[in-house]
Amino acid sequence: MIIFDPERGEYVDTETGEVIEDRVVDLGPEWRVYNHEDVLERERTGSPLTLKIHDEGLSTTIGRYAKVKDRIKLMKMQRLHNWSRISSTREKKLVTYLSRLNREASKLDLPKHVKETAALILRRLIENGLERRISLNALIAAVLYYSCQMNNVPISLQEFKAKFDVSISEFWQATKRIKTVIPEFRPTIIPTKYIPKIVDKLNLPPIIGTKAAELIDYMYKNGLISGNYLTLSAAAVYVVAILMDNRKSQKEVAKALNISETIIRHRYKEIVEVLGPIRYVCKSCGYELYRFEKVGQDYYGVRAPSEIKSMFGGKCPRCGHELGEPTLLRKLEVII
Repeated sequence: MIIFDPERGEYVDTETGEVIEDRVVDLGPEWRVYNHEDVLERERTGSPLTLKIHDEGLSTTIGRYAKVKDRIKLMKMQRLHNWSRISSTREKKLVTYLSRLNREASKLDLPKHVKETAALILRRLIENGLERRISLNALIAAVLYYSCQMNNVPISLQEFKAKFDVSISEFWQATKRIKTVIPEFRPTIIPTKYIPKIVDKLNLPPIIGTKAAELIDYMYKNGLISGNYLTLSAAAVYVVAILMDNRKSQKEVAKALNISETIIRHRYKEIVEVLGPIRYVCKSCGYELYRFEKVGQDYYGVRAPSEIKSMFGGKCPRCGHELGEPTLLRKLEVII
């Protein structure tokens, strides 16, 4: 582990004691402070430039720290300054839209770089006059969703629709306008990004998320994936949870993610067709205990390892070895 020693200005490896870098320049202020008042008195610079504010943070604050005797004069100066900051109708609209954008992004707990990207998209829309004749809710939802896609933040479309209460037609209308101002972008988010959130919502063990991610990663790298990534990831978690003896129903998965059971059923059928058949194999002798070829093969569907054990009385019919805890391999092979 590498740590920074601020007193010596060195980066040190704690395991070996090796000094990785020395004489590191301190980029902080040259003065010391002991309370908040000292900071306000001594700092000589403002906040960094940001697209989240209509003037990018370049405005002047009058009377924030100074002790002014003539309060009436100070108030007049502040009022005039505020008027000069927002002079045109477009700037007023930009203030309104950015305020709403920042408020909703904070509620979703989005990182700073996602907010900056969303503010840039919103500015381009207003500059081109594409914010007219469209719901503010739909526009903000589409801008934040697009920004999350650009920055690989796995928040699904269903979450945005539920949060902002917008119809699918309004949402796609707003998305279409965004694509006119940023035509070169293509989403780069990978499907495994959704799996930790799905596992967390279903209260499943972390090992299921790991195995589901391995499954989806294998399909993704071999070009076996199509359609919505969220639903595919949900179906992968559903299948892996059964194969690891932590069964969740399709209804539970669909309800947790605000999607339909039918989609889960179709996507898990797709996984079995692409990576199947599902084989249950004895750990000791390699005997195939059971094979699940396709969805609809029988009434029970995909069997959990505990069900396979009960079918054979807990022992392998060939070698008599006692069947143990399941281990899942990449190509849907369960070792018991």
